[in-house]
Amino acid sequence: MKISERPGTGNPVMVAETELRAGALRLPGILVQGLTHMAPATALLFTIQFTTTQAGIAAPLAYLVAFPIVLVLGVCLTQLARCLPSAGGYYTYISKTVHPRVGFLAAWLYFLYDPMLAGFILAFLGSVIEQALKAAYGVTFPWWLFLLLSGSFVGFVTYRGVKVSARWMVVLGAAGAMIALVLGLWGFFRAGTAHVNFAPFNPANASSHSGLFLAVIFSIFAFNGWESVAPLAEESENPRQTLPQAILISILVMGIFLVLSSWGILVGWGTEKLPSFINSRENPTFVLAQGYWGKAWVIVLLALLNSIVAAALAGNTGAVRVWFGMARSGSLPRALAKVHPQYKTPVNGVKLQILLTFAIGWGLGLWIGPGKEFEFMGTMLTFALILVFSAANLGVFLYYFRERRDEFHLVLHTIFPLLGTLALFFVAYNSLNPWPPPPIGYTPWIVAAWLALGLMLLLVMKLTGKEDWLAEAGRVAEERVETAEEATHRPMI
Repeated sequence: MKISERPGTGNPVMVAETELRAGALRLPGILVQGLTHMAPATALLFTIQFTTTQAGIAAPLAYLVAFPIVLVLGVCLTQLARCLPSAGGYYTYISKTVHPRVGFLAAWLYFLYDPMLAGFILAFLGSVIEQALKAAYGVTFPWWLFLLLSGSFVGFVTYRGVKVSARWMVVLGAAGAMIALVLGLWGFFRAGTAHVNFAPFNPANASSHSGLFLAVIFSIFAFNGWESVAPLAEESENPRQTLPQAILISILVMGIFLVLSSWGILVGWGTEKLPSFINSRENPTFVLAQGYWGKAWVIVLLALLNSIVAAALAGNTGAVRVWFGMARSGSLPRALAKVHPQYKTPVNGVKLQILLTFAIGWGLGLWIGPGKEFEFMGTMLTFALILVFSAANLGVFLYYFRERRDEFHLVLHTIFPLLGTLALFFVAYNSLNPWPPPPIGYTPWIVAAWLALGLMLLLVMKLTGKEDWLAEAGRVAEERVETAEEATHRPMI
C-alpha cells in the first residue's frame, strides 16, 4: 500500500478514523475557520463603539489587555488539541481530563455560544443594514427579512459540507478583514503625525475602572473564535500539529489587527471628539468611511456583510460538530449523530442549527430589539466562556500531571492555566463592580440560570440511570495513515 506524504517532508499524513470527511482540511483551511469565526471586520466595526462607551479613549487598551489573556488561553488549548483530536472539542477535552459530567456542563455552557452565534449576529447585521440603507438612500429593508435570507444561505452552505463552508469563508472573511484593516489604518494617514498620540493606551484615561474592565470582557468576546478550530479535528490533516498552529496564528493575527485598527479609528475620528463618537446614532465607522471615501463608504457595509456571514458559517460549522460529538457519545439524542452519506455532514445537527438561528435571531429581536442583540449576547457569552475556559485550564494541569507526567512542564501546564484562569475571574469581577445596568446586567444571571438547568439535567440522568454516555464522553478519534489514493480524492483546503 502506498501512503500519502506531506510534500517536501517525506512524513506520512495522519487522518482520523471518523464518519465525517477525514483529512478534508489542511492548515490554511483550519486557519480560515479560526479567523473567520473571530470575524475581524465584525469584531472591530461592531465592538469599537460599545468598547469606547465603556472605556472612553482607552478602548484600544481594552483590546491590548485582552490580547495576552486570550493568548495564554490559546496556549493552554493547544496542549489538549495536540493530544486529544475529537469533533467534540471542549466537551471531549474536559470530559477526558476532568470528568464527563464537568465536560457536559462545559458543553452546556458552550451552547450559549456557537449554536446561538448565527442567529444574533445576522439579526444585528440586518438591523444595521436596515438603518444604513434608510439613512443613506431612503430604502427600508427589514432586518427580519435579512435574517431569513442570510440564515437560509448559511444553513444551506453548512449542509453541503466542510469543504464548501471553508471556501465561502475564505472569500467572505478575507474581503471583510481587508476592508476593515484599510479603514482602521486610514485614520493614521488622515489625521497626520501631529494628531497621532498614545493617550488611548494610558489606563488613567479610561472613563471608569469598571468600564475599562467591562470593555476588556467585551474585547475577549471580540477575540472569540480561535477555539472553534478544535471541533474540526476529525476532518483535518495531521490534527495534532495543524490545530495548535491554527489556534496560535489566529490569535496573534487578530490581536495585532484589533489593537492597531481600533487605535487608528479613534485617531481618525479625533480623540478630543469622543463624545460624538460614543453618541453617534449611525455606526461611527460608517460615518468615518463617508468622510474618507464619500459614496464609496458602502464598501464598509459590504465588509460587515462578508464578515458576519463568514462568522455565521464558522459558528454553525463548529456547533454541528459539537452536536455530533455529544450525540455519538450518547449525552444528546443519537439522531444528531446521523451523517449525510454524500456530504459527510451531521445532517440532523444542521437542521437543528437552522431552527436555532431563526429562533434566537427573531426571539431576541422581538424582546430587546435586533440592535441590542450583539452587545447583550456578546457579554453573556463571555461570562459563560470564562467558566468553560477555566475548566479546560484545570484539565490541562490534571491531564499532564496524571497521565503524561513525563511531558509535564511547569510553565505550560501549571503557570499558564493558573494565570489564564485568575485573569479571567479578575476581569469578570471588576467588570461587575459596580453592577452594570440592564440589559447587560441581566447577563450573569442568565448564565447562572442556564448552568443550574444543566445541573438539573445531570441529576435527572443520574436518577433515571441514563448515564451510559459517561463511558464515551471522553472518546478521542483514532488516527491512521492516509493512503496516496485517498489523498488524490480530497481537496487541498
